[in-house]
Amino acid sequence: MIKEALLKELNDLQSEVNLTDFNTLERKLKYFLRFELGDNLENGTKQRVNQATIRASELFESHFTEDSKIYIIIYDFSNKIFNNTSAYIHEILNDNEIKGESYDEKLALRYFDYETEIEWVEGKLSIYSGKRNKISHEKIFNGIANYEMGFEPYIHQLIYFFEKKTQKWFWMYDDRGCLMYSNETSELKDNFTKFDSWIVESQRNQMKEQFR
Repeated sequence: MIKEALLKELNDLQSEVNLTDFNTLERKLKYFLRFELGDNLENGTKQRVNQATIRASELFESHFTEDSKIYIIIYDFSNKIFNNTSAYIHEILNDNEIKGESYDEKLALRYFDYETEIEWVEGKLSIYSGKRNKISHEKIFNGIANYEMGFEPYIHQLIYFFEKKTQKWFWMYDDRGCLMYSNETSELKDNFTKFDSWIVESQRNQMKEQFR
């Protein structure tokens, strides 16, 4: 089963990631880069959505090689705030070369690692696995950007990408931006330079310090 395979790989890496608590995917990883996607373009416009989609796609393709084996981890919450029942992400990933499974789970609902009170809600955890060049990532990023901007088709779920060999992660949170992670600064340094103009300025010095 895909979930067991992923859990074993995370255990082999001595990862502190807890799959039922999405917050740990962001907080328990060593090094990161954060990029602006929509930037200063006007909210609620196709121009902003298109730029966010293009930038996220370029960053994703630079972070993962074409033949990378990637896990896609998707969080659906039954909580009324998060549950918008869009199945578009699953339609995109319905490909014979991409394997996927879904599990009913109690999922942690919190925003910050320091929160001691964690609400556990009913939800669905879906995990897919496939080669990067078989994943329609542009459609995924476009759907994520569409959600906040009020366009369709949209993707409201939280979606994380993970590649075991290099221990890299990628997360586009909405039209505003995305993050890439790695346990090695060497895996991030080229992208820090290559996409310098997209770096989130408020965290530039923090990111730069990682390479000292």
